[in-house]
Amino acid sequence: MECVHFDECIAYIEDYMIKHGPFDGLLGFSQGGMLASVVPPMQREGAAFTSVPKIKFVIIISGFELRELKSGPPKLLANVYSVPIDCPSLHLIGDKDFLKERGFMLLRSFVNPLHIHHSMGHTVPKLDEKGSETMLKFIEKIKEMFPQELETGLGLKSAL
Repeated sequence: MECVHFDECIAYIEDYMIKHGPFDGLLGFSQGGMLASVVPPMQREGAAFTSVPKIKFVIIISGFELRELKSGPPKLLANVYSVPIDCPSLHLIGDKDFLKERGFMLLRSFVNPLHIHHSMGHTVPKLDEKGSETMLKFIEKIKEMFPQELETGLGLKSAL
């Protein structure tokens, strides 16, 4: 796997978050899922996203862990996976997703992740009853963890 312009991408996302935030959480699909997953540890390490409030949760759909690169990892990722990522996370991984194994690698990088399993491939799935229950459980968990912060402005409560 090749990774080009990673530093520029991170700078662009941080600039966007400064201009349009604050953001409580991030949702990302595929490469966006990989990017969403590295924000909390980059904040922890002080490598990037230091000018924006800490991300409180991530939802990762068909995401993957960015480790094995032809040219080695970008410098900003040096310590991202050195310790488990302690940020509430929900991972949606499909049976037929060509990135399924890398998605499970990413899942294992988080502390107490929630997981929605689906039978499809590399896609945003329509949730069945069990998946919907897991999604609601995750949202309730976030609301319980951050009750005051999510009650005001355009936080999670307003978005639902």
